[in-house]
Amino acid sequence: MIARVALPIPRAAPFDYAVPPELPVEAGHRVRVPFGSRHLWGIVVEVQGEPTFPGPLLPIEASAGPVLSPEGLALVSEVARRSFVGVGIALARLVPAPSGARVREVEPGEGPTDLTTAQARVWEAVRAGTTDVRALRRLPGGSQALRELLALGTLRPRYLPFAYREARKEVALTPHQERSVEEITQGIGLGRKYLLVGPPGSGKTEVYLRAARAALGGGQSALLLAPEVSLLPQLWARAGLAAGRPPAPYFGELPGGERWRTWAGALAGEVRLAVGTRSAAFLPLPNLGLLVLDEEGEPAYKQEEMAPYYHARQVAEARAAREGAALVLGASAPSVETHFRAERGELALLSLPERVVGSPPTVEAVPRGEDVIGPRLREAMARHLGAGGQVLLFVHRLGFYTGAACRCRTVLRCPTCEIPLVFHLEDRTFRCHACGRALRDPRCPSCGGSRFHLFGVGTERVEHEARRLFPGAAVARLDAETARDRDRILAALARGEIRVLVGAQMVGKGLDFPGITLVGVVNADGLLSAPDFRAAERTYQLLSGAAGRAGRGDRPGEVVVQTDQPDFYPIRCALRGDYLGFYREELRYREALRYPPFARLVRLLASGRDAEGKAEKLGRTLTAQRFEVLGPARLFPRRGIPRAQLLVRGDEGVVEALAAALPSLPPWLSVDPDPVWLG
Repeated sequence: MIARVALPIPRAAPFDYAVPPELPVEAGHRVRVPFGSRHLWGIVVEVQGEPTFPGPLLPIEASAGPVLSPEGLALVSEVARRSFVGVGIALARLVPAPSGARVREVEPGEGPTDLTTAQARVWEAVRAGTTDVRALRRLPGGSQALRELLALGTLRPRYLPFAYREARKEVALTPHQERSVEEITQGIGLGRKYLLVGPPGSGKTEVYLRAARAALGGGQSALLLAPEVSLLPQLWARAGLAAGRPPAPYFGELPGGERWRTWAGALAGEVRLAVGTRSAAFLPLPNLGLLVLDEEGEPAYKQEEMAPYYHARQVAEARAAREGAALVLGASAPSVETHFRAERGELALLSLPERVVGSPPTVEAVPRGEDVIGPRLREAMARHLGAGGQVLLFVHRLGFYTGAACRCRTVLRCPTCEIPLVFHLEDRTFRCHACGRALRDPRCPSCGGSRFHLFGVGTERVEHEARRLFPGAAVARLDAETARDRDRILAALARGEIRVLVGAQMVGKGLDFPGITLVGVVNADGLLSAPDFRAAERTYQLLSGAAGRAGRGDRPGEVVVQTDQPDFYPIRCALRGDYLGFYREELRYREALRYPPFARLVRLLASGRDAEGKAEKLGRTLTAQRFEVLGPARLFPRRGIPRAQLLVRGDEGVVEALAAALPSLPPWLSVDPDPVWLG
């Protein structure tokens, strides 16, 4: 037999290898093969009787067993094709490598039979509530007994990724929630797709959990996705309470061994409920009945850092169609494209019109002024903190000052990436947020000066101002720089120990803390300056999401938005909670300029030496083939590598047409269908 093995080699087709008779190998198995002077691990994509290579074939050296189901293999292959990358690269980046996970805690597995004295001692300790492996090993004979019980399956590893906990509150569903759960449950096994829309606090999460419980009760699996890791602790805790046991976690920051444990457990049929971020869309759960994407319009669902460039929403739709799962796209402010599809009947639209948690907050727009925290927001903070409430301050940029300019008016930029440097007070450095370069004592590249005017507002500066203005209040910051402590921060916020939380985009959506009574948006206008046709949509989503964090408990909530453009439609509609009003205005703008959903965009990114010249030449070639080409546009270098961008605009079949026009890509070119960020 001949195995076609996909190796992690850019733009390479699978290679043929001979299958030794003593080595059982099937599609989806990970195998080690010789490749030149190296020995590489790859994944078998096909086993057949006839080779495609005419010469003698080398044999497979070893097999690590199955790592992917046939459905998963077909899914990754399709993603690779649509991303213009080799399937070997896609598999290497989307399928975790087998590795051992360190056991920290255990829980009962199968019932014990004929235990030794030491084994019985460990078993009884676990039944009594001792789950920590270190404590169990200290028992007489504990280390060996623990290994034996794990091998027998009497005990099994227990991994609890988050410290966040809360009590389960059984709630009576509203008629709209009941109708939504019923509709979604009926779609399990039929591959039906739903858009669940409701304002913040309307109970979308409860609908997800009831539908997941129905899927599990019918012997099927359920997968719940969130756009940011910061949203997982609450979702993980609530899903565990609803299902009766903690769901398996799967996200990029998990240690490799834990990622593999969840993946292998799903492949073996042992994991039936999981929560995760975008990469979890590929998790090989058996008999998938329900797939949920909460806040489906968030750009974090799109992988744009490296190929394959996939969107978790598209992967989820493909899986639902292949496996008959019910797909639920949930949002308080859906993406324009998704709502447009629902209006056309491609998705069933389910609505939760009223808020069921707390009451709608009062919302007020105030001028930004000169102060970071202006007088009106400062007064509101004092009032809410004095009444025992908690405050959330939202700002969309990191750092202390977001820019620096020399007296000669030259803006300080990264020497390799050319983007403006951000000053961080914590270590007193000017940092590039693209390549991570940090400069302690920079000089002006134009005049050599060392004195700079610092401007702009980031999360660090807002945190500093909050501490200065309210020295008696415990203030914390949750952004990309403090994300390592997100679990501890969220747990402390839930306990009421943190009185003021300052955050970037990750805290502006999805979090549910009844103690937060005031939300302050420090600079609503900054989101609108992005050079992207979706800037208005992101402004609306983030403002409405941030406002939705207030007043989710018994006490009334308040939102203060600092802006100089209160009448601009994304801000005006967000202040009123008027999604449909925003949607109608945004749709007119998109249609006039032929942006999605009225056309599809494909981003072609040239990088390296003479990137702009290569992009210009490619653009002429594609234009001659009757493609509509926008650009090239020169982009900021990334880690010193020049970049230029082309956009190809077309109808639904533009990706397939480009694949035919570009059967093989040069090494300097990458292709990203349906980009969510431009530039």
